[in-house]
Amino acid sequence: MLNSILPFVAATALISSSLVSAAPFSSHEARNPSAQWSDWGQGKEWGQPCNSETIRTRVDFNKMAPAERKAYTDAVKCLMAQPSQIDNAEYPVAVNRYMDYATIHVNRTQHVHLDAFFLTWHRYFLWLYESDLRETCGYKGAFPYWDFASTASNPTAFPIFDGSEYSMSGNGVYNNTGPIVLGPTLSIPHGSGGGCVTTGPFANMVAPIKYIDPSYLFNGTLPDGAFDYNDICLMRDLNAYVSQTYTNEAELVAAAHAANASQFEYLLNGVIGSSSLGIHSGAHFSVGGQMDSIHVSAQDPIWYPLHTMIDKVYTSWQINYPELANTLDGSTGTALNVPPSPVVTLNTTEPDWGYFQMNPIQVQELISTTAGPFCYQYDNVIS
Repeated sequence: MLNSILPFVAATALISSSLVSAAPFSSHEARNPSAQWSDWGQGKEWGQPCNSETIRTRVDFNKMAPAERKAYTDAVKCLMAQPSQIDNAEYPVAVNRYMDYATIHVNRTQHVHLDAFFLTWHRYFLWLYESDLRETCGYKGAFPYWDFASTASNPTAFPIFDGSEYSMSGNGVYNNTGPIVLGPTLSIPHGSGGGCVTTGPFANMVAPIKYIDPSYLFNGTLPDGAFDYNDICLMRDLNAYVSQTYTNEAELVAAAHAANASQFEYLLNGVIGSSSLGIHSGAHFSVGGQMDSIHVSAQDPIWYPLHTMIDKVYTSWQINYPELANTLDGSTGTALNVPPSPVVTLNTTEPDWGYFQMNPIQVQELISTTAGPFCYQYDNVIS
């Protein structure tokens, strides 16, 4: 059940003593041979000029005009209407182009969370998704982030979750399931929803990947039937207690002024075994539903504005401390180094992004938002 899971950073309590080595990055989600799609994401035609004329600016969803917000959600729904490019026999949940991203995220979860790849891998994953919205669905607007600090007081009171046609859909139908148990010594009050999302652009959306226990983050496998199709609704349980506690302005400012990369990671992901979820997990649990799961959360369309905000916090830290911008936190390439793996450096090759990008890319190529494949900035810096 989604109301009785461990938080992302406390999942180590479920680690088995007989750990299995992680599978190598194979062609997990290689393109279906019969699929017809351009290879816009495969070429590394980087080094294009990035200047004031070419740079894109990412903005707060809540500050976009209603028509701009609707243009964005229309593009997301357009992606949901495009055919999947993954072999549906192997991945029945990959029912459309949008779900291809969620499927790839599940397969990479162990290697791109609670480790040194987290920030840069997700930075490029977001860029691939944004590029798809533009190239495939003709989206012309800004790529939005969800400023969860500005909505921390009451998420349902802001346009992003008001349930209108100009929102990212609203809360789930109220379902009182009691407090949410996150660990032996940590629980949070139930939010204000808990059931299916029935309002806004993504009302009655099906999220077919079932809940995956966080212990699979560490044992190198996924459960049998992880990619079987399930008729599960998109659920949310917006939680003001969590947002006020973990994603408030003070928490974001502290992260944007972390003394080094290790402290930044600490503030972002919390402390194992403590009452601190950190900003990242706190944002996820403030939404609830599928967003409570580290594996399957990318099914919810809010996942992308949330992670774009995480990227904004990271970018702000890089701008605030340019002498530290290219540094890593000294961790490895597996979640909490389970199983043990080499320390990641700037020269380390990132895990791939499925058929969206299988070319080898080093961490250093994804460090700057104005170099490599990127040319974007945020409308302001957290200072």
